[in-house]
Amino acid sequence: MTASNKKGLGDKVELFDDGTLNAKDKDVVVIGGGDTAMDCVRTSIRQDAKSVKCLYRRDKVNMPGSAREVANAEEEGVEFVWLSSPKKFKGTNKVESLLVDKIELGDPDESGRRKPIIKENSEFEIKADLVIKALGFDPEELPKLFQEERLQVTKWGTIKADFDTMETNIPGVFAAGDIVRGASLVVWAIKDGRDAALSISNYLQLKQKQKVA
Repeated sequence: MTASNKKGLGDKVELFDDGTLNAKDKDVVVIGGGDTAMDCVRTSIRQDAKSVKCLYRRDKVNMPGSAREVANAEEEGVEFVWLSSPKKFKGTNKVESLLVDKIELGDPDESGRRKPIIKENSEFEIKADLVIKALGFDPEELPKLFQEERLQVTKWGTIKADFDTMETNIPGVFAAGDIVRGASLVVWAIKDGRDAALSISNYLQLKQKQKVA
């Protein structure tokens, strides 16, 4: 996406120009079901991909992306392969195809959506010259990662911070962006970063005044 946007703005993008990040004349497979996946499939279509498929492990009803985005993608020629999960990439020096498992939906999980379960002996193969993984990720065990057991986290594993000051439960330690909000937009991360920078400045100035006093 970054390469495509830069190219659209007239920048020289070597990896786009040499075809590495260019979908033109390629069989493209996008893995994921959110808005980022929709951006990827529609961008691939507009780059004149030979074919564009979107693999998602649940069905259309349970897809997290915008219904309007999905409809627009279908209108533009994107093929959605519902209830499917990638198993293995195949190829010699580069990806040539994917092995994919079929999925069936079980009981609802903690998110309230029905849990995807792989069907036994259901794998099939999809041709692919370019595979884009548009997937969300869960946070690591942050207190352990930062070697700071006092650090408080939310039930989702993100850092618990004051949304006004961006300060954590540890005085002088601030956090901002997706590590606090969870998966969100870049513009919110930028705003949070600016708010955190202001809070850090205020914190340091106050500490300096207290030191002088």
